[in-house]
Amino acid sequence: MIITDETITKYVKGITNINTRKTYRLSLSKFSNYLQDNNIHEINQENINQVIHDYKAYLNNKNLKAITINQHLIILKTFINEYTQLSYDKDLKLLKTDKRKPNYLTTQQIQIALSYTEDKTDELIIKLLTSTGLRIHEALNITKKQLENTDETGNAIITIIGKNTKRRLIIIPNKLTRQLRKYSKEHKKYIFESNRKESEPLTSRSIQRRFKRLAAKIDKEENTTIYSENLKPHNLRHSFAIQALKNNEINYVKEFLGHENIATTQIYTNLKEKDVMERFKKLENNLI
Repeated sequence: MIITDETITKYVKGITNINTRKTYRLSLSKFSNYLQDNNIHEINQENINQVIHDYKAYLNNKNLKAITINQHLIILKTFINEYTQLSYDKDLKLLKTDKRKPNYLTTQQIQIALSYTEDKTDELIIKLLTSTGLRIHEALNITKKQLENTDETGNAIITIIGKNTKRRLIIIPNKLTRQLRKYSKEHKKYIFESNRKESEPLTSRSIQRRFKRLAAKIDKEENTTIYSENLKPHNLRHSFAIQALKNNEINYVKEFLGHENIATTQIYTNLKEKDVMERFKKLENNLI
């Protein structure tokens, strides 16, 4: 197989998140350039193991951080196994990295943050992220129509298309579902709709700015730096995961967060949608 810019472009088109798409494109282009510079004209099943082994050594000699090298290798393996007819089954030995603890807010800290919110948008975004573990761009792309799909108790059952077009179900608790409906009553399409662009969702960057202002206000009043450090969309996703893990729900966290094969949860499972939904409902009682 020959990897070209055209091949890479076709592959990354299937990635919904803009930032992820950009990361994959840059990483795969780096590999493509490596092949050209080393006169490797084709990758096949016979030479694939050696090519990746040599590429790993090449990256290592560039004095890149271990976490950066591992990212390049994981992206490459994902691309080969998902998009090409080749199969890289050999165990991909990643470089050792310092394990970083995820930043997050405790349930009590989230409640304090909510007590300071004066804007309904801030309040509902915080509640939604900490109740579902959604990525911020996933939350902002939920439509009003999707809230209409509810179970017998009024919980909204939403299908999310995450990274690499993987689908998963999340459940928005009935009380929050009602609040989101009321909030978005005058909006045309999305729950969280832009005031500047009609029928367009708010952007992730706008939420980050809103959270930054809110965090600064809380830190000033509470004489702390906790919120400026941790009141961020992705950290609220961490808050959901940490709370779930404390309840020994490690197998289900992977499903809720839409992980493929990731070290965060350690365990790979194949769960039926019904099982996931039932466990999600139990989890919501332990979250805000």
